Amino acid sequence: MFCPECGSKNDDNAAFCCECGAALQTPDTAAASPAKKNLSLSSNDKILLIELVIALFSVILFFVMYHNHYSAGNIAEKYVKAGYEQDWNTLYDTLYLENEDDFTTKEAFITAQKINASENKQYVSILDVTKLSGGASGKAYRVSYQLDGYSDSTVVELKRNGLSWKVSNANYTSNDYMISVPTGAAVTLDKIDVSGSLKPSEKMEGFDTYVIPQVFGATHYIELSGEELEDAGQLLTYYGGDSAESNLYSSMVTSQYNEETIETVMKLAEADLKEILESASANKKFSDVPAFEHTFANSKENVIHSYEYLRDDSFGNGNSNYSLTKYTLSNGEMNGSVINSGSNTLIKVIIKGNYSYESASISWGGSTYTDSGDGTCAHTLAYTKAGDDWMLYSLEMDMGGI
Repeated sequence: MFCPECGSKNDDNAAFCCECGAALQTPDTAAASPAKKNLSLSSNDKILLIELVIALFSVILFFVMYHNHYSAGNIAEKYVKAGYEQDWNTLYDTLYLENEDDFTTKEAFITAQKINASENKQYVSILDVTKLSGGASGKAYRVSYQLDGYSDSTVVELKRNGLSWKVSNANYTSNDYMISVPTGAAVTLDKIDVSGSLKPSEKMEGFDTYVIPQVFGATHYIELSGEELEDAGQLLTYYGGDSAESNLYSSMVTSQYNEETIETVMKLAEADLKEILESASANKKFSDVPAFEHTFANSKENVIHSYEYLRDDSFGNGNSNYSLTKYTLSNGEMNGSVINSGSNTLIKVIIKGNYSYESASISWGGSTYTDSGDGTCAHTLAYTKAGDDWMLYSLEMDMGGI
């Protein structure tokens, strides 16, 4: 063997180098030394190691892709681009919503945008996305873009929503959207059931008012239905405001009553007219006439005035020198129609016919003489629904020039 220190050749069994005296390894000492082991992995261990490497790579890839697609800056860019290009599906995914219910679903958003948005879809090129401010819960970005040959920019504010970011200053929603409908009517907004999911926030004489906390846009297709109504729909644009009266008027949805309901009101008007004429002839007070027990509160003074004019002037009860002693109607015909008066939907009934009359007058000299005549007349009574009752809304008595 050769000495590991000086390289001199020694006997195989020598314990020390014959030249330098360094200790030499012998078979015995080699056997006493611990042997070095070669570590080798089993097939299962190798597979597990590969799987761990793949899993780690997938996690890293996920966070890279998540940052690229869902970072605040990327959401701000998507919001601007989708808005101009009318990509409603993508745009909805960028919005921060205070309320999430049937009125704020993606389907509701797309329907509302088709009603509210213009037809001008525009291609936009994003030039730059610059962070202006931000922290853990909120950020703001300036998005610069090119559109139809000119450049512009907008500031987009975002809120954290779980692991993602959403645009918080979007102007696609309307808050406290009011719909006022005839009392008891079933109402839908863009096919979404309103009366089935909300209770009226206000109950005023003749109609119910629903307030939806949040919807998309100011214009929606409203449909009414009910036992007394013809199924019908109309577009309603409601912007809100400070005036309760103007809010109520702008949130009104007109209704069309069916023929059966109009016939019912016409019969009511026929009976009321007969009673009103008889009561005026008998010089009864307004409060003593049963027909006036169901008079619409907001127009009651006008009805009183019409009745008192009929009683005191036409029938002469307010004139000691003149009285209408007889008044009869014949060949009457009725016509009923639905009209709108301000915020009220009315059924107007016109009763036409022939009349004949007799009157008595006292001259200045004290002599009495009688008169008689005939002609045509047209009396108009209008009704509005309040709760379960039809209320007399207005009274116009045309006595044919008497």
